Amino acid sequence: MGNKELDQEWVELVKEALEAGISKQQIREYLQKQSQEVKAGYKVI
Repeated sequence: MGNKELDQEWVELVKEALEAGISKQQIREYLQKQSQEVKAGYKVI
């Protein structure tokens, strides 16, 4: 899978979230939380 394909998938996901009424701020907060949880998981290893 190339970067362009992955980027397009993210664009589509964000568009769908916005169309569903999820705000940009809510998307940003969700992604930040997920990133923190992933980082926390690496600390356990």
